[in-house]
Amino acid sequence: MVYSHDIKKYREQYISTMTPPELVTLLYNEIIKNLKKSIIAINNKDIDGAHNSIVSAENIILHLIKSLDLSYPISFNLLKLYEYMYDCLIKSNVEKNSESITHIINMVADLRSTWVQAEKQSRMNSFKSEAK
Repeated sequence: MVYSHDIKKYREQYISTMTPPELVTLLYNEIIKNLKKSIIAINNKDIDGAHNSIVSAENIILHLIKSLDLSYPISFNLLKLYEYMYDCLIKSNVEKNSESITHIINMVADLRSTWVQAEKQSRMNSFKSEAK
């Protein structure tokens, strides 16, 4: 029998060995998961469940905002996107609007795809450099 403590310990160890792009991808996945749960909750008239799922996604976005290294120009673009998503989620949470939540899911999915592609490109460049 696997204990929840063992699962938590494994997850912490797994996360601690991830690269920064892998961590960002994981956070994007968590946002998407929470927002999908919120849509299901909205459809089931589970107001508290929807609220909790949206707040979880908002908290992850806040973490992403706090983690930005603003010494890179692209970080300002990400900051604007994250702030937009956060503001939309606050409004969606008040209105319980699944359409705007779906819009944010699509935005995060696009960002996730970009990060995954960038990580692949970075690894390819790393292998090319090592081969020289």
